[in-house]
Amino acid sequence: MYYLGFTPMVRNPLFMAFVFSTPFTLLFILFVASNGTALPYGLAGALTMITTELGLFVGTDLATYKLQNRFQDMVVASPVSPLIYMFGVALSELIFGAPALLILFGLIAGQGATLGALLSCLGVVILLWITTTSLGFFFSAYAPNTQNAFIINGFITTMLSVLPPVYYSVNVLPSFLVPLAVVIPTTEASSLFQGAIGLGYSIEPTSGFAALLAATFIMLLLVSFRMKWRET
Repeated sequence: MYYLGFTPMVRNPLFMAFVFSTPFTLLFILFVASNGTALPYGLAGALTMITTELGLFVGTDLATYKLQNRFQDMVVASPVSPLIYMFGVALSELIFGAPALLILFGLIAGQGATLGALLSCLGVVILLWITTTSLGFFFSAYAPNTQNAFIINGFITTMLSVLPPVYYSVNVLPSFLVPLAVVIPTTEASSLFQGAIGLGYSIEPTSGFAALLAATFIMLLLVSFRMKWRET
């Protein structure tokens, strides 16, 4: 799957509707089922899910470049490091998803979010995007084929964006599940989005941001030093 840059959008705009249908569908269901009262939670969840998808899609594309096109063999033989290669592809993926992100930021601004809150959301998006991009790239290195890479990244997307408290507050979980939920980066990100929108922070914002920053740092270290970059 090639969702890189503006070219796919120009050639076939339906790519966007297909790729981002799930986050906006969940947002629509929450809006209708709650008569609009749960819209802010839907916006926080959709922003979290789209950012996660944009990061994990990179792993699928990189697996294709490695296993089918053998492009990664040329990259490995060059002075390009894994991080530079990853971010080069990831930025193109981010451009592809930019319209969906802009729509969500516009809707969040329509909920009365201040400029400071929007900038806070942007910072969280960047950290979560780096974390999930690194995660997708790391697992793509061990995928035996592109089909498995697609399935693995789809499964991870569900595990990170649907099951944890992303479209709802962590406070509704039973107490014994809260410690498990708060270690998931998407939980921290969604809580920070919810607070910025005005729903209040279900996780203390300083600790949530610190946890997300730590997750980003750990994943970058894994890609830099523990990823299967060269074939043996």
